[in-house]
Amino acid sequence: MCSMRPGRIYAVDTQKDPRAPTFHKVVEPADIISKTGLANPHTTHCLASGDIMVSCLGNKDGKAEGNGFLLLDSDFNVKGRWEKPGHSPLFGYDYWYQP
Repeated sequence: MCSMRPGRIYAVDTQKDPRAPTFHKVVEPADIISKTGLANPHTTHCLASGDIMVSCLGNKDGKAEGNGFLLLDSDFNVKGRWEKPGHSPLFGYDYWYQP
């Protein structure tokens, strides 16, 4: 679950007890920014590799440019950016990928 303000990603565990979800992990904005330069996580997609791709609507300077995709591993650790350098999309609100 993404939170554009303040920019955290919350991983919620519903597997242990679906009737009593608990927080599994919180990915802090400082970790996202330091490893990717991205901010304001928005939409998530699970990839076939087990990684998680998250569209981000802003950058480290607070500009809402919709300019990149964050990549998390299956333990919700920041791996880096999904797109290749120099190939960031202009608008990241709606995105589509094909595995």
